[in-house]
This record gives sequence, structure tokens and C-alpha cells, in this order.
Amino acid sequence: MALHGPRPASLLPLLLLLAASLALSAGQNWNPLNDLFRKRHVDSSPILNVASINAYCSKMMWRRALYGRLSNTFIIAKPEDINKVCSTEGLAKGPYRYESKNPFDIIVCIYNHFTLSYTGLKDKQKIVLSCWKGLPALYIKHVQPDLMPVP
Repeated sequence: MALHGPRPASLLPLLLLLAASLALSAGQNWNPLNDLFRKRHVDSSPILNVASINAYCSKMMWRRALYGRLSNTFIIAKPEDINKVCSTEGLAKGPYRYESKNPFDIIVCIYNHFTLSYTGLKDKQKIVLSCWKGLPALYIKHVQPDLMPVP
């Protein structure tokens, strides 16, 4: 006789359906690609000093279940500000691609196979995102901001 007990995996589709219905009833578009994008690339907590950037990368990659990826870029900004790249604060650069008008603080985390840890590089650059239903879905790349000509 088989044991019958709780099966939490059978509740997952119901929870996803509940989340989708709540988002739709609130008048918002539910975009699962945006949820994944936010998990992988968005962080609104500020970084204070350069020495802690490596620790930040290791901690964030572990916390977000991304540990072992060769590289990942975190955008240090509020989700609302990043969402604007797909509308008013972005320039169309192809189908579904938008480049930010202004640079963002970013941290690029690069995996080191020898130390099994991450090295973080902090910079301020424009970002290129792929957008779907008016929300970021994929992080494409970062680009150097345009330099002002010297008079």
C-alpha cells in the first residue's frame, strides 16, 4: 500500500494561477519573464565600498540561486526606474530592444573557477534590455555612455 501524504509540488500550479489572477485583477500585466529578469538582475540596495563588492557578488549569486553562473550583471536601481527603460526612458534599438537614455549603476559578477568565488566590478553604464508587454524581460548588455565632446 502506498503512503498518502502532502504533495506540495501539486500546489505549485495553483499558486501560479492565483498569482496570475491577482495580478490581472489588479489591472497589471503579469509577465513571468519580468519576474525572472528581476530575480537575476535587479537590486535596489546600495553598495558602500569597493572591498565589499566581491562579497556582495558571492552573497547575491548564492541568495538568488545563480551560484556557478560564469557571469551576471546586477542593476542597482529601483524596479520602477528600470521598467521606464521600456517606455519613456529608453531609445528603441531594434525589435523589442531598448537602450537606457541615462546610465545606471551596475555590478558585473564574474565567477573564478580557482577560488570558487566571484569578483565584482562596479561601473556606471547604459543598459540594453529586451522588453515584453512594456516590462523588461531580458538583460542584453551594457554600453559605455556617450562622452561629451571637449570644447
